[in-house]
Amino acid sequence: MISTDASVFEIFPEEFVYPTDTDALRQRIQAALQKKQPITMRAGGTSLGGQAIGSGLLVDISKHLTRILDYRPELKEVDVEPGVIQDDLNAFVKQDNLRFAPDTSTSNRAMIGGMIGNNSCGSYSVYYGTTRDHVKAVEMILADGSQVRFDDLSAEQLHDKLNLQSLEGEIYRTVIDLLEKHGPEIVEHFPDPSIVRRTTGYALDVLYTDYQPFNPDGKPFNLTPLICGSEGTLGVITQATLNLVDLPTHRQLFCAHFDSVSTAMKAVPEYLQYDPAAIEIIDKATLDGTKNNVEQTHNRFWVKEDPEAVLVVELFDEDAERLQERLKSGQAWMLAQGAYACPIIEPQDSGKVWNLRKAGLGLLMGKPTRQKAVAVIEDAAIPVKALPDFYQDTQQLMSELGIGCVYYGHASVGLIHVRPEMDLATEEGRRTFQTVAERSSQLVKKYRGAISGEHGDGRIRAPFIKEQVGEAVYSYLVQLKRAFDPENLFNPGVIIGDAPITANLRANRQPKQLLSPGYDWSKDLSLMDAVEKCNGAGACRKSAGSGTMCPSYQATREENYSTRGRSNLLRHALTEPNPVKALNQDELQDALSLCLGCKACKTECPASVDMARLKSEVLYQINRFSLSKLSIKFYGELMRLGAIFPAIYNWTQNLSLVKKVMGVDVRRTLPKLEKQSLSAWWKQHSKVVPEAPQNTHHTIWVLADLYIQYQEPKIGQSAIQTLQKLGFDVKPVFLKSSPRALLSQGLLKEAKQALTDIQQQLKDVAESDYIVGIEPSDTLVWRDEAKDLIAQNAQAWAFSSVLLFEELMLKLHAQMDLNLGPVPRTAWLHVHCHQKSLAQAQEAVKALNLIPELQIQYINSGCCGMSGEFGYKNYDVSLKIANQTLLPTLEKSQDDDLVIATGTSCRHQLEDFADKHALHPAEIFHQAVCNRP
Repeated sequence: MISTDASVFEIFPEEFVYPTDTDALRQRIQAALQKKQPITMRAGGTSLGGQAIGSGLLVDISKHLTRILDYRPELKEVDVEPGVIQDDLNAFVKQDNLRFAPDTSTSNRAMIGGMIGNNSCGSYSVYYGTTRDHVKAVEMILADGSQVRFDDLSAEQLHDKLNLQSLEGEIYRTVIDLLEKHGPEIVEHFPDPSIVRRTTGYALDVLYTDYQPFNPDGKPFNLTPLICGSEGTLGVITQATLNLVDLPTHRQLFCAHFDSVSTAMKAVPEYLQYDPAAIEIIDKATLDGTKNNVEQTHNRFWVKEDPEAVLVVELFDEDAERLQERLKSGQAWMLAQGAYACPIIEPQDSGKVWNLRKAGLGLLMGKPTRQKAVAVIEDAAIPVKALPDFYQDTQQLMSELGIGCVYYGHASVGLIHVRPEMDLATEEGRRTFQTVAERSSQLVKKYRGAISGEHGDGRIRAPFIKEQVGEAVYSYLVQLKRAFDPENLFNPGVIIGDAPITANLRANRQPKQLLSPGYDWSKDLSLMDAVEKCNGAGACRKSAGSGTMCPSYQATREENYSTRGRSNLLRHALTEPNPVKALNQDELQDALSLCLGCKACKTECPASVDMARLKSEVLYQINRFSLSKLSIKFYGELMRLGAIFPAIYNWTQNLSLVKKVMGVDVRRTLPKLEKQSLSAWWKQHSKVVPEAPQNTHHTIWVLADLYIQYQEPKIGQSAIQTLQKLGFDVKPVFLKSSPRALLSQGLLKEAKQALTDIQQQLKDVAESDYIVGIEPSDTLVWRDEAKDLIAQNAQAWAFSSVLLFEELMLKLHAQMDLNLGPVPRTAWLHVHCHQKSLAQAQEAVKALNLIPELQIQYINSGCCGMSGEFGYKNYDVSLKIANQTLLPTLEKSQDDDLVIATGTSCRHQLEDFADKHALHPAEIFHQAVCNRP
């Protein structure tokens, strides 16, 4: 689970800990130092160079060390623990129109400790600089276990530090001695100082050129710049003091489209004179990847035709009119440089453009191919003027080696993420991997570039540092490392190391025995390839409120309950000699047990990892018996029998003993069966329908799921009567089981039969008819798993045409006047997870907005925390998930406000935890048609 990060490597640690606070961290580090155990610090675990994994003690600060300790807005300063997430910090200080300047593509899960370790930058480094420019001080644990603070020092304070008879004193003496003796030599052999992003080795060049006493006009001496970019190899950061910057008053961007990457890059150096805040390049391969991702498809609105490259240019300005002038002149300038289109993006849409750009890495890694866009030479920064030539040389190298390559990144500062495509599971792929690294290192040195711009040297570039800076300067880096870390215990092998880059590759683990899968995984190539789509980028580790994925991680902050953690456990199990036995192991089963099956990863994960489907496949493979599984298998029969004597059924199921036997938390109430089922009501109602349908062109087939048949029949009645009042012939289709519930238990054969049965029930559907479902989870199966489980056959309807109730209302509105009456209420709307992931949540908002005088308050929540049987079995986690956004938002509602929830699980969750009776949209529409003038 924690043997990988976002790099190509895999290293298993001896121990893994989540320290609960700074004292616990200090004690654990001191104990490891005493027994000479190697130590690797881990924050978001998104490192591309292998610096977040190690063979000794792995310390994850992401769960507990997440506090903002002190905020001084008047000084534009903040003290934080290393596990604070970048976006969370910016949300906190936004109240004072401030932000932490670096803006990484992983900002919604990147943590300050990792950003300092890598000297992270982001899109705006040409304007703001790097993390190093915004960290005022750090507190650290040194190799002797002592706690120190590195901050600005006066000449007198520096003198005192140099005279300390301790490891701290030795560090100061070593650094000053190296710079006094070798400062000019270090600067001469380090990357070109014009490069904003240069993280090669340790930042001795920065201390010599920018700080006193070596630069009399420089900043006060401070070892903090040296810690930035040191990747956990010099000590353990426990706290940091950050400088903040003002948010730009006005900002907007344009997107220049080019027919070639080369032409786009040639435009960059000259445009820098116009003071852009950012210039990012996105190539065709990355743009093409967005076509296959549900979330990013909606963010492509600005893409014109089929560009080979796009420059995304953002401008900041204090004056709104001047900004518009600059945008228009920039647009004209780019068109004159060969851009064939250059749309100016409206400010409210700029986030969608950046979202697409930030998703680039995951999108590339999620492509169904074994030739992956590998991180090996992706971090080189070149003097901007030389960027077009470096690109041509790199392109020529890739052509010579016969491999494809992807280019995207920070053109404004000469850093293009170059991703050669290769299969590291093959001998040929590993040889090419080594060759590309060696040849690219030579190219970087040719241009006096930085082999590491923002992702760090890690393990991937450590063997090439000596070539970059020369043997003498490399020896100074070794001396520095030895002064800080005499026993080489802090992240050994990172920055200073010579292990071959083909050692410890995660691709070395390949399946030894292939399983016969229950799903058709051919679109992903295979089951193993579907798991391998996870590249470690960690988008599933977002904080609550930043999206639905991943609710169990948001509640627990534990890696094994994230999509990435589960993927790593799955990958390990599938490569064991007996994969079925490995899939049955407790660690994996525990991780999967807290997967709510919300489907958010299918949409929000850039690589579209579908953990809900993978979990279903695992459960199918292991075929483990449980009463819960048995009850789901026969759920339809149980409800039909229970409907004969509903009072007895309801009393029995809520007995504590029955709950315990079924694994249900006794604090939960189970949904009751109503006295009259929907089918019983329909038998009576269909006999007394007052008039023939007015709209004979369309018959509407209503999929009556088990829940509206037996537990919430009033919803089914409302849906049917609404459609009848609109003049349609309505035919309810009573489902015998829940396809979604069967899939969630790995009952794939039963799910296939259930879907086939529904197909048969719908055999008479005409091409002009509509099919609508009430429960999102059962309805959206037809857009998702159905096509990979059963054949489409020769029926008149396509699986993808099965509509949600709100989607149907929008379609009908486009065809006719619904003549809806007013519902003068405020309504708070929570949308089911599957609706957010597999459809569009805003369709529910648009549909309900058709109703006059209904004021919709959309709740921007993630998962409600129920998700079928999950909430009944995992009470505490379920409540914690609900408390993240949903329940606090509903506390703002008034007593007479309506609450609408599209899913049956969501409605029951609100009944239990908010004491709110939530309605289905069909019930609101029924009110509207009944209120017609």
